[in-house]
Amino acid sequence: MEIRLRLTMLGLLLLLVLAVWAFPAWYPLVNQNTVSNPFPGLEEAAWLDYLALPETVREAFERLRDGDEDLELPPQPEAALALVRARLLRQDIPAPADEQSYTPPEGSSIVRQGAFAPVDAIRGATGTLTIYALPDQTRILRIENLAASRAPEVHVIFTRNPDPLDPRGVGVDYIDLGPLKGETGSMTYVVPAGVDFGVYPILALYSVSYRVVISTATLR
Repeated sequence: MEIRLRLTMLGLLLLLVLAVWAFPAWYPLVNQNTVSNPFPGLEEAAWLDYLALPETVREAFERLRDGDEDLELPPQPEAALALVRARLLRQDIPAPADEQSYTPPEGSSIVRQGAFAPVDAIRGATGTLTIYALPDQTRILRIENLAASRAPEVHVIFTRNPDPLDPRGVGVDYIDLGPLKGETGSMTYVVPAGVDFGVYPILALYSVSYRVVISTATLR
Protein backbone atom coordinates (compact mmCIF):
# COMPACT_ATOMS: atom_id res chain seq x y z
CA MET A 1 0.00 0.00 0.00
CA GLU A 2 2.82 2.37 0.92
CA ILE A 3 4.59 1.62 -2.36
CA ARG A 4 1.41 2.35 -4.33
CA LEU A 5 1.01 5.66 -2.52
CA ARG A 6 4.59 6.63 -3.27
CA LEU A 7 4.14 5.77 -6.94
CA THR A 8 0.93 7.82 -7.06
CA MET A 9 2.67 10.82 -5.48
CA LEU A 10 5.59 10.45 -7.89
CA GLY A 11 3.18 10.38 -10.83
CA LEU A 12 1.38 13.51 -9.63
CA LEU A 13 4.71 15.27 -9.17
CA LEU A 14 5.74 14.34 -12.69
CA LEU A 15 2.45 15.68 -14.09
CA LEU A 16 2.99 18.93 -12.19
CA VAL A 17 6.48 19.30 -13.63
CA LEU A 18 5.17 18.68 -17.17
CA ALA A 19 2.34 21.17 -16.66
CA VAL A 20 4.78 23.87 -15.51
CA TRP A 21 7.13 23.14 -18.42
CA ALA A 22 4.27 23.39 -20.96
CA PHE A 23 2.69 26.44 -19.29
CA PRO A 24 3.27 28.86 -22.23
CA ALA A 25 1.44 26.50 -24.59
CA TRP A 26 -1.62 25.55 -22.54
CA TYR A 27 -2.26 28.68 -20.52
CA PRO A 28 -3.67 30.76 -23.43
CA LEU A 29 -5.93 27.86 -24.42
CA VAL A 30 -7.74 27.91 -21.08
CA ASN A 31 -7.56 31.67 -20.55
CA GLN A 32 -8.69 33.01 -23.91
CA ASN A 33 -9.50 36.45 -22.56
CA THR A 34 -5.81 37.04 -21.76
CA VAL A 35 -4.49 36.23 -25.25
CA SER A 36 -2.99 39.10 -27.22
CA ASN A 37 -2.35 38.98 -30.95
CA PRO A 38 0.61 36.59 -31.41
CA PHE A 39 1.16 37.64 -35.04
CA PRO A 40 0.57 41.24 -36.16
CA GLY A 41 -2.39 41.51 -38.53
CA LEU A 42 -3.76 38.04 -37.85
CA GLU A 43 -7.52 37.82 -37.27
CA GLU A 44 -8.55 37.12 -33.68
CA ALA A 45 -10.34 33.94 -34.73
CA ALA A 46 -6.96 32.38 -35.56
CA TRP A 47 -4.89 33.51 -32.54
CA LEU A 48 -5.31 30.33 -30.53
CA ASP A 49 -4.72 28.17 -33.61
CA TYR A 50 -1.45 30.01 -34.21
CA LEU A 51 -0.33 29.53 -30.61
CA ALA A 52 -1.13 25.82 -30.91
CA LEU A 53 1.23 25.36 -33.87
CA PRO A 54 4.52 23.57 -33.17
CA GLU A 55 7.30 25.90 -32.09
CA THR A 56 9.38 25.12 -35.20
CA VAL A 57 6.46 26.20 -37.41
CA ARG A 58 5.92 29.47 -35.53
CA GLU A 59 9.66 30.18 -35.69
CA ALA A 60 9.63 29.66 -39.47
CA PHE A 61 6.72 32.07 -39.92
CA GLU A 62 8.47 34.65 -37.75
CA ARG A 63 11.79 34.20 -39.58
CA LEU A 64 10.03 34.88 -42.88
CA ARG A 65 8.33 37.92 -41.33
CA ASP A 66 11.45 39.38 -39.68
CA GLY A 67 14.14 38.27 -42.14
CA ASP A 68 17.38 36.43 -41.50
CA GLU A 69 20.63 38.40 -41.53
CA ASP A 70 22.78 35.26 -41.61
CA LEU A 71 21.07 34.10 -44.82
CA GLU A 72 20.79 37.66 -46.19
CA LEU A 73 17.02 37.29 -46.41
CA PRO A 74 15.03 40.53 -46.08
CA PRO A 75 11.94 40.80 -43.89
CA GLN A 76 8.73 39.79 -45.70
CA PRO A 77 5.94 40.66 -43.24
CA GLU A 78 3.15 40.73 -45.83
CA ALA A 79 4.15 37.35 -47.26
CA ALA A 80 4.44 35.80 -43.80
CA LEU A 81 1.00 37.05 -42.80
CA ALA A 82 -0.50 35.77 -46.07
CA LEU A 83 0.96 32.30 -45.44
CA VAL A 84 -0.28 32.25 -41.85
CA ARG A 85 -3.78 33.19 -43.00
CA ALA A 86 -3.76 30.58 -45.75
CA ARG A 87 -2.71 27.88 -43.31
CA LEU A 88 -5.12 28.73 -40.51
CA LEU A 89 -8.17 30.27 -42.16
CA ARG A 90 -8.95 28.05 -45.15
CA GLN A 91 -8.91 24.46 -46.39
CA ASP A 92 -6.81 22.83 -49.10
CA ILE A 93 -7.98 23.53 -52.65
CA PRO A 94 -8.18 20.29 -54.68
CA ALA A 95 -7.33 20.18 -58.37
CA PRO A 96 -10.37 19.80 -60.68
CA ALA A 97 -11.77 16.29 -60.95
CA ASP A 98 -11.23 16.20 -64.74
CA GLU A 99 -7.48 16.77 -64.19
CA GLN A 100 -6.95 13.69 -62.05
CA SER A 101 -6.16 11.22 -64.84
CA TYR A 102 -3.96 11.61 -67.89
CA THR A 103 -2.57 9.14 -70.41
CA PRO A 104 -0.04 10.51 -72.90
CA PRO A 105 -0.76 9.64 -76.53
CA GLU A 106 0.95 6.63 -78.07
CA GLY A 107 4.39 7.61 -79.32
CA SER A 108 5.02 10.15 -76.54
CA SER A 109 8.37 10.21 -74.78
CA ILE A 110 9.54 11.40 -71.38
CA VAL A 111 11.75 14.52 -71.60
CA ARG A 112 12.31 15.37 -67.93
CA GLN A 113 11.20 14.17 -64.50
CA GLY A 114 11.45 15.51 -60.96
CA ALA A 115 10.00 15.53 -57.45
CA PHE A 116 8.98 18.42 -55.24
CA ALA A 117 10.96 19.15 -52.10
CA PRO A 118 10.23 21.11 -48.91
CA VAL A 119 11.63 24.59 -48.30
CA ASP A 120 11.21 24.84 -44.53
CA ALA A 121 8.69 24.08 -41.79
CA ILE A 122 5.98 26.21 -43.44
CA ARG A 123 6.61 25.82 -47.17
CA GLY A 124 6.88 22.68 -49.20
CA ALA A 125 5.21 20.10 -51.37
CA THR A 126 5.30 16.42 -52.19
CA GLY A 127 4.48 14.92 -55.54
CA THR A 128 6.17 14.14 -58.83
CA LEU A 129 6.32 15.74 -62.24
CA THR A 130 6.92 14.41 -65.72
CA ILE A 131 7.39 16.36 -68.94
CA TYR A 132 6.23 14.50 -72.04
CA ALA A 133 7.03 15.22 -75.67
CA LEU A 134 3.97 14.28 -77.73
CA PRO A 135 4.06 13.05 -81.33
CA ASP A 136 2.91 16.49 -82.56
CA GLN A 137 5.92 18.12 -80.76
CA THR A 138 3.72 19.58 -78.01
CA ARG A 139 5.26 19.22 -74.56
CA ILE A 140 3.08 18.51 -71.55
CA LEU A 141 3.93 18.98 -67.87
CA ARG A 142 2.12 16.44 -65.73
CA ILE A 143 2.09 16.91 -61.94
CA GLU A 144 0.96 13.83 -59.99
CA ASN A 145 -0.24 13.42 -56.40
CA LEU A 146 0.61 16.94 -55.34
CA ALA A 147 0.22 17.99 -51.71
CA ALA A 148 1.43 21.58 -51.33
CA SER A 149 1.46 24.06 -48.48
CA ARG A 150 -1.42 26.51 -48.63
CA ALA A 151 -0.40 29.88 -50.02
CA PRO A 152 -2.06 32.69 -51.99
CA GLU A 153 -1.79 33.16 -55.75
CA VAL A 154 0.65 30.33 -56.44
CA HIS A 155 1.84 29.85 -60.02
CA VAL A 156 3.80 27.07 -61.70
CA ILE A 157 7.00 28.49 -63.17
CA PHE A 158 10.34 27.54 -64.72
CA THR A 159 13.28 29.56 -63.37
CA ARG A 160 16.88 30.03 -64.48
CA ASN A 161 18.18 30.20 -60.92
CA PRO A 162 19.33 26.69 -59.89
CA ASP A 163 18.79 27.70 -56.25
CA PRO A 164 15.71 29.96 -56.15
CA LEU A 165 15.75 29.80 -52.34
CA ASP A 166 18.83 32.03 -52.20
CA PRO A 167 18.49 35.85 -51.96
CA ARG A 168 18.13 36.17 -55.75
CA GLY A 169 14.87 34.21 -55.67
CA VAL A 170 13.39 33.27 -59.04
CA GLY A 171 14.51 36.56 -60.58
CA VAL A 172 12.50 38.36 -63.23
CA ASP A 173 13.35 36.03 -66.11
CA TYR A 174 11.08 33.09 -65.41
CA ILE A 175 8.46 31.30 -67.49
CA ASP A 176 4.99 31.29 -65.97
CA LEU A 177 2.74 28.36 -66.88
CA GLY A 178 -0.21 29.84 -65.00
CA PRO A 179 -1.92 29.46 -61.63
CA LEU A 180 -1.58 26.26 -59.65
CA LYS A 181 -4.84 24.40 -60.28
CA GLY A 182 -5.00 22.88 -56.82
CA GLU A 183 -2.91 22.32 -53.71
CA THR A 184 -3.79 18.62 -53.77
CA GLY A 185 -4.26 16.19 -56.63
CA SER A 186 -2.93 15.92 -60.17
CA MET A 187 -2.91 18.40 -63.04
CA THR A 188 -1.59 19.09 -66.53
CA TYR A 189 0.02 22.13 -68.20
CA VAL A 190 1.23 22.86 -71.73
CA VAL A 191 4.90 23.84 -71.86
CA PRO A 192 5.54 26.80 -74.19
CA ALA A 193 7.48 25.97 -77.33
CA GLY A 194 11.16 26.78 -77.18
CA VAL A 195 11.65 26.37 -73.42
CA ASP A 196 15.20 25.06 -72.92
CA PHE A 197 15.34 22.96 -69.76
CA GLY A 198 19.11 23.38 -69.67
CA VAL A 199 18.53 27.11 -69.24
CA TYR A 200 15.49 26.75 -66.99
CA PRO A 201 16.43 23.72 -64.86
CA ILE A 202 14.03 24.28 -61.96
CA LEU A 203 10.25 24.04 -61.73
CA ALA A 204 8.91 26.05 -58.80
CA LEU A 205 5.60 26.69 -57.10
CA TYR A 206 5.78 30.44 -56.63
CA SER A 207 3.50 32.94 -54.92
CA VAL A 208 3.83 35.67 -57.53
CA SER A 209 2.21 38.50 -55.56
CA TYR A 210 4.33 37.88 -52.46
CA ARG A 211 7.52 36.67 -54.18
CA VAL A 212 7.74 33.55 -52.06
CA VAL A 213 8.86 30.12 -53.28
CA ILE A 214 6.62 27.36 -51.93
CA SER A 215 8.49 24.36 -53.35
CA THR A 216 10.96 23.45 -56.07
CA ALA A 217 11.74 20.45 -58.24
CA THR A 218 14.94 19.89 -60.23
CA LEU A 219 14.35 18.69 -63.80
CA ARG A 220 16.44 15.62 -64.56
